[in-house]
Amino acid sequence: MDRKGSILNAPKVCNIDAIMTIPPAKAGQLLDSIKTAVLVFDRALCLTGINAAGEALLSVSRRMVAGHRAAHIFPGSPGFTGILERTVANRHPYTQWGFELHLHNTEAVTVGCTVTPLLEDDLCTEVIVELIDAGAFARVMREESVSAVHDAASKSLRGMAHEIKNPLGGLRGAAQLLERELQDEDLKEYTRIIINEADRLRNLVDRMLGPNGEMHFTRINIHEILEYVHDLIRAEVSTRVIITRDYDPSLPQTEGDRERLIQAFLNVLRNAVQAVSGREDGHVWMRTRIKRKCTIRQKQYRLAAQIDIIDNGPGIPGDIESEIFYPLITGRADGTGLGLSIAQSLLQKHGASIDYKRVDDTTVFRILFPLSRDDE
Repeated sequence: MDRKGSILNAPKVCNIDAIMTIPPAKAGQLLDSIKTAVLVFDRALCLTGINAAGEALLSVSRRMVAGHRAAHIFPGSPGFTGILERTVANRHPYTQWGFELHLHNTEAVTVGCTVTPLLEDDLCTEVIVELIDAGAFARVMREESVSAVHDAASKSLRGMAHEIKNPLGGLRGAAQLLERELQDEDLKEYTRIIINEADRLRNLVDRMLGPNGEMHFTRINIHEILEYVHDLIRAEVSTRVIITRDYDPSLPQTEGDRERLIQAFLNVLRNAVQAVSGREDGHVWMRTRIKRKCTIRQKQYRLAAQIDIIDNGPGIPGDIESEIFYPLITGRADGTGLGLSIAQSLLQKHGASIDYKRVDDTTVFRILFPLSRDDE
């Protein structure tokens, strides 16, 4: 029996109708308002309650798991069931950080786990379990750190840009005036070099600053934007690179700045294609999925789009792995280190996030994009 089947097909050992009448409606609303995952088990370790955050973390519905024993819900985590059994037996709370919890769909999440017994006449009648997604917590801290560094770097760059571009303009103007006075074509070649290098430095500064100006939000279809970006990239690269699109048709339209999002997705997809260029088996995947009750940058949204851009390239060098979204950080000799930095900046202006991880010899850039504008 597979793990999913163990939940759906296992006999229910508790009366669901009785369970639903135990907590008052107000208590249920209070439980759902808690942003961390909360599960309630009776002394027989039968699930009697789970809040919305718990459903989101475990990727299950309340109806699917209510009334089932912990061993059926988490068949791949006997250690977790053992913790609950010890808590019922010795009536002492238990806390563990970095606990790996295997889910019904064979995935696993690393959580912080706090188990608290509820006592009545010195007997444990219920067990409350609070689960904190350690991976999500670390990701939020990393995103905030990167965002703070990125903002500080942007402010410094904007100050430097004024100081750099003014003398560059003077140098370029002087070179143009000198070129008009020169009769020797060989000498004019030197002034052209000055002008070209001044233009190159000015353009580099502009790219480092990234797109500026007012955002123009309109109704957009994320799949239409991804298809447009795919067509642009397909015109650039050799046909040996396979690009597979796997889209979730249930993604609704949302709001965004179409031009800025094209630039962001183009930068990420181009980065993936460049990572596999030259490989005989170069493969890139563009995948979308809908996410419900998704937390993005410390805000919870009712609906979000998960956009994965995956490649089977060698991955990010370990020495720059934690800095890839900083300006001027690159693992390629011919790279500028601006593509991912600009992509992150543009996505953050939409309330979205982007993260990197290495999974099964593939590089995954995951973008979480809010589809409901109001956080809950």
